[in-house]
Order: sequence, then structure tokens, then C-alpha cells
Amino acid sequence: MAALLLVLSLMSGTYEMIFFMIAFREYLTWRIAIVWILVFLANAIFCQWANAMWPQVPLVFFFIIPMVLSTTVMSTWLLATHWILMLPIAIFLNAFKRLIGAITGVLTRYAMHSDAPMFLRQALGIKQAADINLFLAVLIELPIVILLSLWVHHWMVKHAVADFLQRARVEISDYLLVLLFFAIYITAYVFAMESSLVNQTYMAIAACVTFGIIGFYLISNKNSHLNDDQLLKQMSVYNELLSHHNRDLHLFKHDYQNILLSMATLLERHDYQALEQYFNQEVLPSGAALNQATDLDVLRYLESPVVSGLIYAKHNLAAERQLKLTVTIMDTIKLPAVSQVRVVRILGNLLDNALDAAAHSNQRVTLDISCDDHQNVIFSIQNQIPKQEQIDLNVIKKGRFTTKAGHLGYGLSSIKQLMTDQLQVNYQVDHNLFKAQLILAAE
Repeated sequence: MAALLLVLSLMSGTYEMIFFMIAFREYLTWRIAIVWILVFLANAIFCQWANAMWPQVPLVFFFIIPMVLSTTVMSTWLLATHWILMLPIAIFLNAFKRLIGAITGVLTRYAMHSDAPMFLRQALGIKQAADINLFLAVLIELPIVILLSLWVHHWMVKHAVADFLQRARVEISDYLLVLLFFAIYITAYVFAMESSLVNQTYMAIAACVTFGIIGFYLISNKNSHLNDDQLLKQMSVYNELLSHHNRDLHLFKHDYQNILLSMATLLERHDYQALEQYFNQEVLPSGAALNQATDLDVLRYLESPVVSGLIYAKHNLAAERQLKLTVTIMDTIKLPAVSQVRVVRILGNLLDNALDAAAHSNQRVTLDISCDDHQNVIFSIQNQIPKQEQIDLNVIKKGRFTTKAGHLGYGLSSIKQLMTDQLQVNYQVDHNLFKAQLILAAE
């Protein structure tokens, strides 16, 4: 009985793991889940062994530091992001879990009419029965953690948090800030974990507020910089490519009159052999270059410099890879009031996937931009499916789907996270063609 109560009382060590597995379930794989469970079991065994070997050492070194660090490492692997971004989240969850546990512990002790002090060391000796109040507090805490995880998952999908964490860049100041407060957190709990339940509650409240503020600061600050950088980068690409396009067009027009005069001279001399040679060697290559430069003239109908810049960049990338990206726009297109950064991220991923598939098939991708009767803007991307590949639409909508060997498939997962009520992506397989539609719904 003592061993059973011990195991159940220490069950709260799994709550951070449960939280991440539910909140970010699109990114969870069997491999990560199994490794995470094994890491938790190793932590639990280490905590019991270390506490038995060095009972005088503060509990924080056995029951907080290993758990926080393992949560940081596994969540970093889960989301393919920087560990310094996940560390404050792991600390916040650890503190929040302890806050919920402290509150449920107080309520349990009140309901049981118990005067047990409920110290953590009550649940650490396998030869002594853990306080039943500790077990009940942990058990009550479990559904709270699950419900919180489900709500966070909804919020995370709505705001594309996973996509942000994968793209955010870290700075030296981020390391200094997070590690400083982590040290303060550990120092405070050196004393709090040996203290009464009331004192632990106060400590948990202070930690939750502190790391909640730090997490909010990092996310809001980096999200602002990330959006600005994204827009500036796309505008820079657009301006650079457009400048090249205009320069090539100007040079061709400048030489056009000289080409005509040269051809007229050869015609006057009736030197048809030289005329044919001149036409094949000089005129045709120049015309091909002009046609290539004017392929994207249709983008003048798209009233979005940022999205136009992305398409210019992908068209240029396709040409470098000996692929053909054909863009069709029949009418003037004005995008609805949606996040242009999200549009760029989704469209960029869809085009990258299409170009990768085209490289193994017929080297062609088509992008059609249109507007339906309800003023919804539709980006339709189509490519041929490589012969050796099979695509299941039920599978492709799940996280980490990929047809590229050695690739984790975060692109499609990011697309799912970026979708909103106004930004939807549909997939369709028609014989040997794969079609993806990005729909920007009008308000």
C-alpha cells in the first residue's frame, strides 16, 4: 500500500509531459512519446535513488531541476525550436502545476478535516505510507491539467504558436534573462520545498506571475520583430527582382532598334544566310530572355507587394532548379484584410512542396490566382505527383506528413497551425495531379 501511494503521489511529475502531448498533439509521434515516457521513468528512479543517497541535499535538485530540464529538452525536440524559448515555458508549467497542487491540497485537507502538514518528504520514503491527502490532491489536479491542455491547444492553433516558436530567433539577452530567473526560481524553491503547503502556495503564485510575464514578453517582443522582418524581407526580394526585371526589359528595348537596323541591312544585301544565322544566334535568344522576364507581368494585377515578392522569389528559385512555375491572374486581385505574414508563410510552404514534387515528375507547377463570386481570393497550386509516390488525403492533413526522405514534415504542420477562419487550405488528388487551394475569405 505504501508503494502504491508513493507512485500515485509522484504522478504529478508527468503533468508537464501530459500538457505538451495534448497541447501540441499534431507534432507528437510515437517515437517522441516513448522516449519522453522513458525519460520520465529515469527521472523518477533517479529522484528516489538520489534522495536516499543524499537526504540532506535540498529536494529542488532532485525534483525540479531534472524535471524542468527534461521537459525543456523533449519539448524542444517536439517543436523543433530553440531550448531557450522552451525553458521559461517548462518553468512556468512546473510552477503552475505546483500552484494547482497547493490549492487542491488545501481543499483536500479541508474536506478531509485533516491537520497533516503535507510536506513533500511524506511521499518520498517507500517504507512509509504517503499521506492520503497528497494522493487525493494529485488525483484532483489531473483533470484540471487535461482541461487546461485542451484549452491551450485551441488557443495555440488559433494563434499559430508552434509556427512562431519554430521561426523565432534568439539573442544573447534572452539567454541571460531566462537563465537568471531560472537560478532565482531554483534558489527560492530550495527553501520552499522544505516548507509548509501555505508557503509553497505563495512561492508558486510568485513564480507563475514572474515566468508568465517573461514568457509573454519574449513571445510578444519576438513576434513583433518576426513579423516586421518577414515583411521587410519579402519587400526586399520583390524590389530586387523587380529591379532586375525592369533593367532587362529596358536593355532589350534599347537594343531592339539596333536589331531591326541590322536585319534591315542584311535584307538590303539579300544576304539571307547571314540573316538566318543572325536571327538564330542573336534575335531568338534575346526574345526568349524577354519572354522569361515578362512571364510574371501578370503580377501587376495582384495588389499585394509582399505576396508578389514571394511569388517572384519562388519563380526565380524554380528557374534556378530548372523548373517551370507558371502564374495565371485574369483580373485585378485585392487581398481581404488578413494577416499577410500568414499568407506568405502558407503560400511559401505550398509552393515549396509543389516544386519539390515537380522536381521528381514533369518539372512544372501552376499557380492560379482568382476571385470567386463572394470576393474570396483563391490561390490554386497544382503539380504532378511523382510516379513512385502515393498520397492519402486523410494522412496528409496530419502533423509531420512528408514524402521527403529524412524530412520531419514541419511545413505541412505549420500550414495547419497557421490556418484561421479566414485562411483555409484544401487538398485534392485528381488522377496523377495534386492540387492545393489557399482560400482567403472575404469578411
